[in-house]
Formats: sequence, C-alpha cells, structure tokens
Amino acid sequence: MKKSFKLLGAVLCILALPICGQNRETDYLSHVLEKMNAVESVTYHCVKKAWEPGDKEPVYSVPTEIYEHVNPQDTAVGYSFLCASDKEFRQPLWVYDGTVFAYIEKEEKEVRIDDFTQKSPLPFRVIMPQAFGCMKSILEYVLNTQDSIVLSLKDEGKDYLMELSIHTPYQVEFFGKACYMPQNPYIYDPTSIYKIWISKENDMPYRYRREMQHSISEGICSDFVYNPSGKGKIVAEDYYPADYVRRIKGEKSQKATVDMTGKKAPDWTLTDMKGQKVSLSGIKSKVILLQFTGIGCGPCKISIPFLNSLRKAYAVNELEVLAVETWGRSKSSCEAYVKNQGIEYSFLTADKDTIAKLINDYQAGSGVPQFYLIGKDRTIIAKFQGYAEKTTDAEIEKKIKANL
Repeated sequence: MKKSFKLLGAVLCILALPICGQNRETDYLSHVLEKMNAVESVTYHCVKKAWEPGDKEPVYSVPTEIYEHVNPQDTAVGYSFLCASDKEFRQPLWVYDGTVFAYIEKEEKEVRIDDFTQKSPLPFRVIMPQAFGCMKSILEYVLNTQDSIVLSLKDEGKDYLMELSIHTPYQVEFFGKACYMPQNPYIYDPTSIYKIWISKENDMPYRYRREMQHSISEGICSDFVYNPSGKGKIVAEDYYPADYVRRIKGEKSQKATVDMTGKKAPDWTLTDMKGQKVSLSGIKSKVILLQFTGIGCGPCKISIPFLNSLRKAYAVNELEVLAVETWGRSKSSCEAYVKNQGIEYSFLTADKDTIAKLINDYQAGSGVPQFYLIGKDRTIIAKFQGYAEKTTDAEIEKKIKANL
C-alpha cells in the first residue's frame, strides 16, 4: 500500500508541477530563459517600490513606463532602456543607450549625464537595472553560477515563485550581470535574496523582489508588449529636452550658487515625529546643527551615531541637533526610520512645497547629507557637504566648540 501511495504521489507531482526536484526546477527556468532570449525588445508598465528594513509601507512607490532592447554592442549591461512617466515616452525620466546614462531633472531643468569617463572604484557600471533585463540576468546567474545558493520554485496557483538566496562574502547585485559588491563595514549579513514571480499563463516573469540587509526593492510589471513594432535603437540624446542644461558628471553646475556662510539663516516651521511644530525662531539653544538628509541615503545613515553622540554630549541650551527629511518620504516611513535606526535627535518632515522652499532658501540643491551650523545670532557659521566618518565629525565638532 505504501508503495502505491508513493507511486501515486510521483505521478501527481509530474502531472501538476513540471518542477518537482532540482533538475525539474532548473529545466523549467531554462525554458523561461529561452523564451526571454527570444525577446529583442519590450515595453511595459512597472511600479517600482522600495523599503528600508523594518518598514511596513514602502518608502516610495513610483509608476513608470519602460522600453528595453537588447544591445549586443554594450558589454557592460547588454541592454539599453528608456523610462518615462507616459506611455508615449514623451516625458522621459532617465535613459541609457550603452554609451551614456542620463537623468532628466525636471525641477532644475537639467540633463545629468554620466558618460563613464570618470574613473570608478568599481570594475563595473553601477546602472540601475530595469525589470525585464534584471530578471533575465538573475535567471542566467541561477543556471550558471558556481556560488553557494539555495534555490526553490513554489506553486502559487497562477504563478510559480522562484526564491534565490546567495551565500557569499559579498552582496550580489545585478547590473546587467552578477556583480559582487565591495565589503561594507556597516553591513553585517551579506546574504542576497531575490524572488521572481513567473506567470503560468505564458511562462514569463512579471515581478521581482530584491532583499538585502540594508534595503529592499521590488518591481511589479504589467502590459508587456514583446518585440513591439515601431520601436528601434535608443539614442539617449534624442530624449534630452531642448531647453534643459546638459551637465556631464563631474562638471560643476552652471547655475550660480550662493555662499550662505555669514548670512542670516532663513526661518522655517516643520513637524517632528510627535506631530509638534518646530520652528527655527522658536529654538533657544546657543548653537544649532541642522542636517538635510534623505531616507535611503547611505552616508546619511552612517552619520546617525555621530549626531546621536552630539545630542548626548551637549546640553539642549548649548546645542540643538536636528535633521530634515528632504526626499519626500511618508511620515510612516520617517517614523519607522527613526525607530529602526535609533535616532535620538529631532527628526523633522514637511509637505513637498515647504521642503522645496527650505532647500531653495538654503541654496542646498538636491544632494544629501548637508549640515548647517547656525550660531547664537542665527547666522550660518559653516556648511558641510557630504559625510566622511571621523573627518566630518572632527570638522563639525571643532566648529561647535569654537562657537559655544
């Protein structure tokens, strides 16, 4: 009787799932990859989401229209792509053609171009992958890698869910191919986890999720058109708005910048995590350290222990430490970030228009982190751009002590 049950189970497994056992898993994934390899170009809608670890809600959720095509001449990524906010691709957001990557900055009316002539510390191009090409790269890796991995394929009704865990000393990202990231002293678990949902209807993937210790991201895609007619080779320059300033990576902005040092710090009113209004004019401390930060910014996160140490080292009537989230993250994301990162100083938010005015008033631009040291008479004593552990710490604390 036991033998008959085992035989029946094996038969049902073969009939219901083409993926029972490791060989069948890889056979099925090979079949999926073969279908993807037949796609020379594709358009689709994609909702991109990202989370900080521990978040219940995404830090951002952005819908985009994407056109990708195979680019054999590009040995770095192997794909060219165009991302836009409209289905006609008349409102481009960013574009990569194998020669340059360009980001279209609408608020500042700039096309920011990376032509890859600047020397990079990494032996590969760090190009944000688009969903179709990324999923294809992951499958190629699964079927060919000699790395230590754990692979599973689960039946989820209408889909198969592929789960991949990569166990190497380095986190693995997919920038056209598997890329091994340098060791990071702030990341203690280098395990890389990827999930791909494959539709049973056409044996093609439509959703992927990337899970790292420091960040989680996902792309959910729909409305695929494979090998669409009328779509040809992508040339990045064709999508640059005519009235936008073009700026090559490494070049200084042509816009005039104002040195705020010695000037009166513009007043502002923002909201803390308790929902209380906080204004610059209402703070009684002798000196104020104001940080412009963004959830998802690595150097900003690294600066948290230093800012916490300042909060503990000085009395409130001497020094007030504040950070303003300038990347438009939701209040729930900010609350989770403050809790998960153990932030002990004031963390402030505001609506989009208020933040835009704050950035303009302080001539801050879009980069973070930035630190403004504001003195007793509420003039800006110094501005610190970026963050280098220990070096920036020493520079800021030296200025604080000199002005107390």
